[in-house]
Amino acid sequence: MILITGCTGFVGSTLVPMLKAKGHIVTGLVRTPNKRRGKPYPDIPMMSGSIMDPTSLERTMKGVDTVIHLVGILLEEGTQSFEAVHHQGTRNVLEAAEKAGVKRYLHMSSLGTREHAASQYHQSKWDAECAVRDSKLDWTILRPSVIFGRHDNFVNQFINMAKFSPALPLLGDGSTQMQPIWVEDVARCFIAALDKPESVGKVYELGGPDRLTFKEILQTILQASGKRRLLIPTPFTVLEAEAWVMERVLPTPPLTQDQLIMAQEDNICDIQEMCETFEVAPRTFRDGLNDYNM
Repeated sequence: MILITGCTGFVGSTLVPMLKAKGHIVTGLVRTPNKRRGKPYPDIPMMSGSIMDPTSLERTMKGVDTVIHLVGILLEEGTQSFEAVHHQGTRNVLEAAEKAGVKRYLHMSSLGTREHAASQYHQSKWDAECAVRDSKLDWTILRPSVIFGRHDNFVNQFINMAKFSPALPLLGDGSTQMQPIWVEDVARCFIAALDKPESVGKVYELGGPDRLTFKEILQTILQASGKRRLLIPTPFTVLEAEAWVMERVLPTPPLTQDQLIMAQEDNICDIQEMCETFEVAPRTFRDGLNDYNM
């Protein structure tokens, strides 16, 4: 029995049906089972609860052998802070899992996570990883780079902008590197880890085969969509000022200062261990764009 937190999110909605296809018994943790987002799972039981509610977690852990913890946020809203969701939420899940006798635990982190990280996002992910390492569970941590797929919020944001705007903004000069990984490849790594005893107690960095600058990513998106648009360099000082204003005016700002800190860091890794351990041949970014509605 596998319990998945964040089962209706971007990665979760891809992972759940793939696990079912492999014959795994899956259940999901959701705050509102009758209003869940993402793809419907008519044949999968949904447990009502929250990672911020230890009592509900203890109830949902009964009979569970494995926990796959996917919950994460990219934007702080109200009480949903990085510290609360990533760190304390993870601690709650781990404690409930240990009390229930769960043995196996797979954790979704993020590439760039490290001690003394500049961004609050990455620092909270690091604190969560430390809690995982200190647990008594047979854990594996996976750190993907930016994840793309037909229903993502990353590529689709620029596809939609290109439909109406004659130009797209570059972050700085667009030279920051990323290593986009297809969402199904991320799901395959999680599934493979379940049957890989050698993955216990290890951290894996996940990325696609392409190391692309932000400018190259936008150029590839435009080429795939058959559009020609200007790419305008935008200094980070200007973007930081805009983000400062948006965070104070908009309830859900499209850009935050913490995101800009991460945007100035390369997000790349060596994927040899990922490919060899999980037997994954990651899909290229250009090929993955064929799935999108351009």
